[in-house]
Amino acid sequence: RAPSGTPDDRQKLTTPLDQDSGLRATDATPNFGRGKLYDILKSRAYIGEVIYQDKWYPGSHEPLIDHATFQRVQRLLGGQTYRSHEMTFAGGLITCGHCGHPITGERKTRQTKQGERHYVYYRCTRYSTKGHPRIRVTEASLDKQVLDLFDRIRIQDEEVCDWFRRVLQAKARHKQKADEIHQEELSRRLKLLRGQQDRLLNLRLMEEIDESTFARKQQQLRDEFAELSLQTDVVDRAKTERGEVALKAFELSQTLRSQWVGADYRAKRRLLEIVGLNFRLDGVTLVCDVNKPFDVLLNQPEWADNRGDRI
Repeated sequence: RAPSGTPDDRQKLTTPLDQDSGLRATDATPNFGRGKLYDILKSRAYIGEVIYQDKWYPGSHEPLIDHATFQRVQRLLGGQTYRSHEMTFAGGLITCGHCGHPITGERKTRQTKQGERHYVYYRCTRYSTKGHPRIRVTEASLDKQVLDLFDRIRIQDEEVCDWFRRVLQAKARHKQKADEIHQEELSRRLKLLRGQQDRLLNLRLMEEIDESTFARKQQQLRDEFAELSLQTDVVDRAKTERGEVALKAFELSQTLRSQWVGADYRAKRRLLEIVGLNFRLDGVTLVCDVNKPFDVLLNQPEWADNRGDRI
C-alpha cells in the first residue's frame, strides 16, 4: 500500500507507512528507510534460499517470489535513478550537450499584477561551473520541441498509414520465425544446465568438491538457469504478441500529440521513455535519439513516395 501525503512526501523512502497497515521495520525504528528497503529487495530469502556462513543455499520454506522476478529486480536496482522532484524533463532524463551532466529543473515564482505566476526552467547541474554556458530553457520551449517531434513522426496520408501497417505485419511474421529458432537454442542450453546441476550434485555427494565450492557453483548455475528461463518466457510471449505490439506502437505514434496535451508529468515521462532512447540539450535545442519503430517514421520523405519492403 502506498504511503499517504503529498507527492514530495511519497518520494521520500523514509516516510512512515500508513499506521493502519500494521507494518513496522522494528519497534525501535518503525519507519522503513531506504537502506532497509534495499536490503529487503536484495535478499535471496524471498526466492526460497537461506544463508549459512555467507553462502546461499536452497531452503525448505516456500518462496514468496519466483527467481525470474528476483533477477529482474536486481537489474533494475543496478540502474535505478532517484528522483527528488516531479518535473517532466528533470530526474536524469536529459543530459547536457556541453558536459554530459544531467539536466535539472527549478521552479520560480514571480509576483505580477494578476497574482503569482509560476515558471519552470531547466538547466545543467553544472550550470554555475566556470566556463559552462549559462543557459536555461523554459518548460514551454521544451514542450513545443517535443510536440514538433511528434508531428514529424505522425503520417498525414491515410493510404501510407495502411501500407505501413501491412509492412509491420509482414515483418512481425518474419521475426516470429527467428524467435522460434532462438527458443530452440535456449531450450538446448537449459538442458545442458540441468545436466551440469546433476553432475555438480554427484560430485558433492562423492565429496570430490568441498561445500564452499559446491554452494558457489550451485548459486551460479541457479542464476544462469533463471536468466535463461526468463529469456525463454520473453521469447515465448514475443511470438504471440510481436505483431500486436508493433501495431500498437504504430497507432501510438499517430496519437502522440493528443496524448501529450493535458497529460500529467508521469504520463509525459512515459511517452518520452517510449519514443526516445537518449535525450540531450545542445544549447536550447532538445536532441533525441529516437527508438524503433519511431525512428523510421522520422524518415518519411525517403520511403513514403516510393513504397516497398525496404523498411
